[in-house]
Amino acid sequence: MAEASSSSSSSSTRTTVTNAKFEVEKFNGINNFGMWQCEVLDVLCQQGLELALEEKPNKMDDKEWIKINRQACGTIRLCLAKDQKYSVMRETSTKILLWKHRLSSYCDF
Repeated sequence: MAEASSSSSSSSTRTTVTNAKFEVEKFNGINNFGMWQCEVLDVLCQQGLELALEEKPNKMDDKEWIKINRQACGTIRLCLAKDQKYSVMRETSTKILLWKHRLSSYCDF
């Protein structure tokens, strides 16, 4: 369970979450893909990895960009059942892994 702590500034109160553990049901191809995708995005944001869903910033070092993408891909793969993970186990692009490949397989647009 997450702990919440409050700190006061001169005119507002800010609540932060520390030591949070997030659980995402592994996507198995049967459960709700949209809900799973939303939960995975929330986890990526909490880990500070949502940047991997955008284009590489010009000022970012290539090594750092590769590291962020690999961490984000690893987080996404950990949220997939083995049957779903098999087809993307070597993917290194977060955008392809989460938004394009999986989205086209399970959502009608």
